[in-house]
Amino acid sequence: MNKVQKDSNKKTLNKTDSVKSDPVKTDISKTGLAKTNLSKTRVSLDDKYLLDKGRAYLSGIEALVRLPILQHQRDQQQGLNTACFISGYRGSPLGALDQSLWKAKPFLDKHNIHFQPGVNEDLGMTSVWGSQQVNIFPGAKYDGVYGMWYGKGPGLDRSMDVLKHANAFGTSKHGGVLAVVGDDHACKSSTLPHQSDHMFIGATCPVLNPAGVQEVLDLGVYGWELSRYSGCWVGMKVITENCDAAISAEIDPGRVKILMPEDYVLPEGGVHARWPDTPLEQEERLQRHKIYAALAFARANHLNRITLDSPKARLGIVTTGKSYLDTLQALDDLGIDDNLAAEIGLRLFKVGMSWPLEPVMTHQFADGLEEILVIEEKRSVIEDQLTSHLYNWPVDKRPRVVGEYDEYRDLLVTNLGELTPALIARVIAARIGKFFNSDSIEKRLSFLEAKEQSLASQTALIERNPWYCSGCPHNSSTVVPEGSMGMAGIGCHYMVQWMDRNTYTFTQMGGEGATWIGQAPFTETKHVFQNLGDGTYFHSGLLAIRAAIASGVNITYKILYNDAVAMTGGQPMDGDLSVEQMVHQLRGEGVKRIAVVSDAPDQFESSGLNMRGPHSFSGLSIHHREELDTVQKELREVSGTSILIYVQTCASEKRRRRKKGTLVDPAKRVFINEQVCEGCGDCGAKSNCLSVIPKETELGRKRAIDQSSCNKDYSCVNGFCPSFVTIHGGQLRKGGQLRKEAVSGGLKNGQYKWPELPIPNLPEIQEPYSILVAGIGGTGVLTIGSVLGMAAHIAQKGTSVLTQTGLAQKFGSVTSHVRIANQQADIHGVRIPAGDAHLLLGADLVVSSGHESLAKVNNAFSSAVVNNHESPTAEFTHNPDAVFPKKDMEQTITNETGADRTWFLDAIELGRALLGDAISANMLLMGYAWQLGLIPLPVNAIHQAIELNGVAVDMNLSAFEWGRRFAIDPSRVMADAGLKIQQGTNHDETVEASEELQNIVEFRYQFLTEYQNVAYANRYRDLVDRVYQKEEGKGANRAPLLSLAVAKNYFKLMAIKDEYEVARLYTNGKFEQQLQQQFEGEYQLKFHLAPPVFSKRDSATGHLKKREFGSWVLPLFRQLAKFKFIRGTTFDLFGYTAERKMERQLLMEYENTVDDVLEGLTKDNYNIAVQVLSLPEKIRGFGHVKESNRARAKREEEQLMAEFRMAVMNSSEASDAKGNVLTKSNTLIKSNNLNSDSERIDNKRINAVNIDDEKVLMDQEMES
Repeated sequence: MNKVQKDSNKKTLNKTDSVKSDPVKTDISKTGLAKTNLSKTRVSLDDKYLLDKGRAYLSGIEALVRLPILQHQRDQQQGLNTACFISGYRGSPLGALDQSLWKAKPFLDKHNIHFQPGVNEDLGMTSVWGSQQVNIFPGAKYDGVYGMWYGKGPGLDRSMDVLKHANAFGTSKHGGVLAVVGDDHACKSSTLPHQSDHMFIGATCPVLNPAGVQEVLDLGVYGWELSRYSGCWVGMKVITENCDAAISAEIDPGRVKILMPEDYVLPEGGVHARWPDTPLEQEERLQRHKIYAALAFARANHLNRITLDSPKARLGIVTTGKSYLDTLQALDDLGIDDNLAAEIGLRLFKVGMSWPLEPVMTHQFADGLEEILVIEEKRSVIEDQLTSHLYNWPVDKRPRVVGEYDEYRDLLVTNLGELTPALIARVIAARIGKFFNSDSIEKRLSFLEAKEQSLASQTALIERNPWYCSGCPHNSSTVVPEGSMGMAGIGCHYMVQWMDRNTYTFTQMGGEGATWIGQAPFTETKHVFQNLGDGTYFHSGLLAIRAAIASGVNITYKILYNDAVAMTGGQPMDGDLSVEQMVHQLRGEGVKRIAVVSDAPDQFESSGLNMRGPHSFSGLSIHHREELDTVQKELREVSGTSILIYVQTCASEKRRRRKKGTLVDPAKRVFINEQVCEGCGDCGAKSNCLSVIPKETELGRKRAIDQSSCNKDYSCVNGFCPSFVTIHGGQLRKGGQLRKEAVSGGLKNGQYKWPELPIPNLPEIQEPYSILVAGIGGTGVLTIGSVLGMAAHIAQKGTSVLTQTGLAQKFGSVTSHVRIANQQADIHGVRIPAGDAHLLLGADLVVSSGHESLAKVNNAFSSAVVNNHESPTAEFTHNPDAVFPKKDMEQTITNETGADRTWFLDAIELGRALLGDAISANMLLMGYAWQLGLIPLPVNAIHQAIELNGVAVDMNLSAFEWGRRFAIDPSRVMADAGLKIQQGTNHDETVEASEELQNIVEFRYQFLTEYQNVAYANRYRDLVDRVYQKEEGKGANRAPLLSLAVAKNYFKLMAIKDEYEVARLYTNGKFEQQLQQQFEGEYQLKFHLAPPVFSKRDSATGHLKKREFGSWVLPLFRQLAKFKFIRGTTFDLFGYTAERKMERQLLMEYENTVDDVLEGLTKDNYNIAVQVLSLPEKIRGFGHVKESNRARAKREEEQLMAEFRMAVMNSSEASDAKGNVLTKSNTLIKSNNLNSDSERIDNKRINAVNIDDEKVLMDQEMES
């Protein structure tokens, strides 16, 4: 823990008060809120579908599932026997709708609701069109079928042909169609930002625009009734704030009262679907009657209405959907309540049906106004209609209309991205400022300006970009051979573009590879690889392959068969598709060459695809994924279209199935011996996996496996390094089992015996209390938000929770906006406005210190509780030296929230140590924040919400309690966890650096003694001492940086991990100790090695291939370790390999370079000298990996030495050394082509210690 909470008895009353309480000294008798005010009725997760009337906690997606149930209940009340048909295709923000419909099937079946997902969007829409034709023909079993189509914005684009035909055809009298489209205005999870309003307009479909989750229910009911009355398909536009948000909503089939228009007469014969029907008759009915019936319905039911008015209104604001709630929030932030609004002269017009804009209510709204401000996201819809409605008004009565642009044609309300309350507040203030001034308005504007300046002055330290899941097959399948180019796809394949894999551009879904048809005739590039998922293949991708075959271009489709639609949540494909079926389909299309690559190719032995099977053919081959590079190189030489089917199940789907018990969880885990690990990063390069994490040690950064997130892909084992061991059998050791005796008070009923914890003073809520949860996608941020939201609902509070995920769910930055109020109506926008967060609950340091999170906090009252564990970003997968600026990020957060309201703790380390799983960290963090008095919810409501969540209930309840305990007594919890509290130091930097040098040298001296002998260790210490004496006074600061560099890097070159050392590091006892700390039960070890004598070389790369060895190698290691005394002698058989020769030469050259540097060292070239003598740190790894790093370091060394010599020439000191240095051409790293002379010199130098000091000892050892 970096900071211990300070005493303060203040209690949060509103934003102007500080949030601070002493968690120890609180009087329980004064905190009734902590354990009371719960709902008298037991809350159930099924309430959202079972309740006939009442409040239920549900998301926008779940509201769409409940909506057809509500409609059926309404129809039953009207005496109608109806059914519902739902179809469409998934896509963010509607990515989880199909899963929610499947889960709700038992409830839907009771209401005659039939869900059939579409193969793609347009076919799904066509099937919904069919539901409106049921009652035209004989045999109908119901009075009518009401339909729902759903799809992402681009899905509507591709379905326009269907929509125009279906809307012209019309709906049935007791049916109706609601077309729900999910728009992504900010392009959070899309390939383009999109807005679907104009597509609906192009098909002459009325458009409803719900402002929030409650209106998804309310306007949804209006939508079906509108469709029935007008005969039109009705579009309903939803966005993230509608779908990903959850609230405590009112469920009541009678909530919406439908009024039939009395001022409109429907045409003879009605407006509904019929047959026969001609296209021109359909056009007339649509353009002359149906759309006007829709206007009449909107007018009768007040879908557009004035929600705020003033006696002398002069400025009108018209808005719709999410922007309406943002506008309300902006008015709140500006301090404009009803009284001030009346004084200013404001009128607010809420538009529920944004097209066509009903004119009568619009004219009533505009009457008497001087100006109308239109606030809407993206391209104008309302503004254009509004100006046309007012066009013929007399000039003296016609108000000025501003929106996207003001009266001078300057940009006002942007049509890019998405709007925020802060942006809207500035626009409103600017318009009001022409005739009215207010202190509250100026105060808000000043805050926004100060916040912008503060954020602008802080550049992002590091970013957390979305990445593939641990063990994701995309990590391997998207690699292309050297010299080739790939093209990305949509979904998870889209992310490969920022992964440095020579893969570029993308297309719309189903267009993959077609761009190459237009490029191939005009470029010298002969071939490309095109990535394609099995879901996209099933959706429409097969047509693109057919086009490529017809064009004759050279292209290889890499189809990933991962058995799930991964990006949207792991749904199954909407039909049957096997690898065998794909092979036969593609062969039938005319593909001559198909290769199937898999992590488990044996599965095809009995499938008929094997080379001896009945369905095999000469162009088909089956391979292990280790042969991927070779297979791709062969396929790129094939003329025309070739296919590579990469078969490996989605890692997240594997994890889900293993938890459910439907997939065997292999009793095999990967472990890295950190002593052997060089930290070269080859395992990360091979696996691209975020479960390979950094581990800081006394000897630098090594690697470890995050067992909590590891999905057992095992590709990291292919890293060319002998440190990898696989554990077969046994299980992970759970937290606390090694420390039972150390826990204070022992155990009681399986739980740690702690006294009852005091209940803190919880904040009183006088306005919406906002909590921003910031963390990493896929690590439980959604769970924290859901638990807090449900707990607020249980406590009978108003609540909203918006979790912004999208593409970021793939290990990117994710935030959950939690708002809690006394009444649901008190909450306007579901997204926390700028500077309104009372608590930043930071589950990740990187995300918490980002601009999106910091923009929400206010240093006047915000608190921050942040997990400061160093969770690596995706950069670490390809940059082993990726920097994690922990202290800088902590300081950035502290600057924005205040030192007395900011707490840091390593929740992941605590979670692992106490509960054996890092996933417990977020709940532990929440318990800590609650005990600090920062979450205004009763503890029993939180407990009940955790239980309702139903995931790892015992662990999450325990984690919450451990967090509370940590707030009370962090030292005791750390002791229980077996962890040490890190103490800060205030030492002088020079003294601290000198102490560090002393510690570094002492540790490495002891290590080298064990590595070889005392004489060898003395050789190390002597050189470091010589450097330390020489550098005194040369550095700009007095810290001995040069000595530190030599102490670390000279040691690295001396302590090479040859065969003797690897054997010693596996048998010195530390390896077994680390295993026992992490694993328990009966298990066996497998070692993954590439000994030159026993290993084959890869035919494609020429590199040695690793092999698996059993535990029998450990006794051999013990014997081999004893022969370290022959290292470097003529008896050292391993010493004759090229790698060992190169390592000996590196050591010799480094010693020579140290001599050269010390001779020419000046103040001017001191920093360069430090860089030169630090270069060996970059020469990491084994075999070809080490050689590659050596070559790169050599190039860098040559450049640095040139700069070093130039600095010597220009220096005013050490003139007598200039000539010596300039005449020498020794470099740190030279060619590895050693001739016999240099080899003899090398052996003489490296073995000087052995010959002079240990000849007798060596002879005696050899004799024995």
